[in-house]
Amino acid sequence: MPKPLAAVIAQITAGKIPPVILVGGSSDFLAEDAFRDLRDAIVAAKPGVSVESYEAGSELAAILDSYRTMSLFGSARLIVVSDVNAFVSAKELASLYDKSVADWKSAKTDRKRSSAAAKLLHVLGLVGADFDMTDREIATALGATLDPVLTDMLAFCRTTGKKASRGEDDAALLTEAISRGGAPNTWLLMRSGEVPRESATVELIDRNGAVVVMDLTRETFAGALDRAIAEVAEEAQVRFDPRALGMLRQRLGIERLLADKFAKDVPDLRPAVSEAERLATLAGTGGRVTAEMVEHEVAAVEGGARYEFGSLFTEGKIIEAIAKLRDLVAQARRDDPKAPLDIQYGKFLFPLADEVRQMIGVVSFARTNRIDLRAPMNYNRFKDTLADRLGDSLKANGLVRQKPHPFPLHKKWEAARNQTEASLFRALAALADLEIKRKSGGIPADLGIETFLLQRLRG
Repeated sequence: MPKPLAAVIAQITAGKIPPVILVGGSSDFLAEDAFRDLRDAIVAAKPGVSVESYEAGSELAAILDSYRTMSLFGSARLIVVSDVNAFVSAKELASLYDKSVADWKSAKTDRKRSSAAAKLLHVLGLVGADFDMTDREIATALGATLDPVLTDMLAFCRTTGKKASRGEDDAALLTEAISRGGAPNTWLLMRSGEVPRESATVELIDRNGAVVVMDLTRETFAGALDRAIAEVAEEAQVRFDPRALGMLRQRLGIERLLADKFAKDVPDLRPAVSEAERLATLAGTGGRVTAEMVEHEVAAVEGGARYEFGSLFTEGKIIEAIAKLRDLVAQARRDDPKAPLDIQYGKFLFPLADEVRQMIGVVSFARTNRIDLRAPMNYNRFKDTLADRLGDSLKANGLVRQKPHPFPLHKKWEAARNQTEASLFRALAALADLEIKRKSGGIPADLGIETFLLQRLRG
């Protein structure tokens, strides 16, 4: 049975570290925090412990071989695995494939895309497929239709050089390693996405170590957000007024989304916490975040997800962006049925232009500083080496009002990797032309914006 995070940390602090720990859940934000807290707790409980980290897509056989091999010098070791998927059997093939596709469609970072790709690689191992086969042959082996999503995922896997996993052998290897245990003074800390139910491997981990599930529902979201902001306030030594918290939830569209009894979506914690961190930085040590500060600094989110529309466009998820745009306009028409449709659509031209201008700033910054923008860069490295300088550059050039938090800034950096200044300036010119035509009685805003987005998909 999964254990509460606090109970596992208390057990570690008392010196009784579980030999194997699995962290996962429906909330990536909470799971990442729990994963980091558990890692830090083990390091604190065992000073001098050697930490071995493995990224998503690493060969499980190599990881478990290290777990079972005694250190040459007999020192304590912590094996940290950021993504593992060896929890399913061949009978669950269809559901795992659907999960990998759903994760890929909702992914907004390379890390999430790598996690979705790792799931697909596991599926390929289950059906005995590899990248020597054509995309159509792979689709046939999966029993799936060859569509643009599968094509994109396979292209991503080939580009990153990852290979299909060992299929059912992965689960067998992990089960054997957990049953027999690792080398003396060696602990295994793993993170997955959603923890699968009724999995024999997960039950085995729970019996021999600890399973921590960080799920988030609409009912628990408000409490989780309050706790996360309280942690931000404590770390920054600032105070958030109660009215400020309410205003933040309102302007980010959280209140509207949770109040919709027909909706099933759970808001994303990360953007709200990112805004709270930025507000705390503006307030300064010993300061106070007020409702007036939130109103001045945080842009209102129309329909509960305007920020998501801009993010989808930036990341090239054009079909999803069009669907989100229509949802936002439908919500706005319910709120203000008298406003013309052209105005309801037209107000989204400026967020699109802002996204394009900021990506132009990113490309220009990379060129000026002689940085290879096409080379992949993970979030931690970006945050430590580039985020501050890039944020200052965007602010100095008037492209943003306040220096962005590293997380959304990294998303723009990743999105700009496949863009050029010429293509971005053409897109900006197209938006300006569309605005002029809309106001002069030319093309309607709804047709113009959707045509613009579809052209981005084609180009």
